[in-house]
Amino acid sequence: MISYLKGAVLYKTASSVMVLCGDVGYEVQIPAGRLLQYSLQQSCEFYIYYLQREDAVQLFGFESWAEREFFITLTGVSGIGPKSALAMIGQSTLSGLYQAIANENVEFLTKVPGIGKKTAQRLVLELKDKLPASALEEFAAAGIELPELKVAPALQRDDITEVLLNLGYHENEIRKIYPELKKLQGQDEQVIIKKALQLLARI
Repeated sequence: MISYLKGAVLYKTASSVMVLCGDVGYEVQIPAGRLLQYSLQQSCEFYIYYLQREDAVQLFGFESWAEREFFITLTGVSGIGPKSALAMIGQSTLSGLYQAIANENVEFLTKVPGIGKKTAQRLVLELKDKLPASALEEFAAAGIELPELKVAPALQRDDITEVLLNLGYHENEIRKIYPELKKLQGQDEQVIIKKALQLLARI
């Protein structure tokens, strides 16, 4: 497993650099916007994500370990492949991407080539609750300063919430209507569930 490479730029393509390490050259795919940072024979170093498939082996290079970990997180989202994840990391700083996801800034995310509105919405839905729990320590360890983020509070797990979750609704959706449901405390459970479904239909 290759996790780190340090060498010199031997060759460049439209989406990758060939890193010469000793007598061996490794083709490393990096965000296209960063290719201009490197000239031939320039020293370079990358944290590597090694992807092996039946028909190919690919190396993806990142400027920090935190970028590499975020890339892996992104590719775990349905509809986000390695190329889209790489383009997303090249679109902004990690803190900028983190802020966009935390604040549900779908418009910002759709500026990335290959990321449509539905994919951006899915990305926010799947990662918003994960990032505050998993990414802060990673980013801090890498010396990356993050802006103050709106961290969603833990969802109260009562009977109504469990019913909605079992019906297939996501925690993010339930959290948005929870203030309205709290106003109905004391009423019949079926009344509250009916009201919850009406509110969820508007999201």
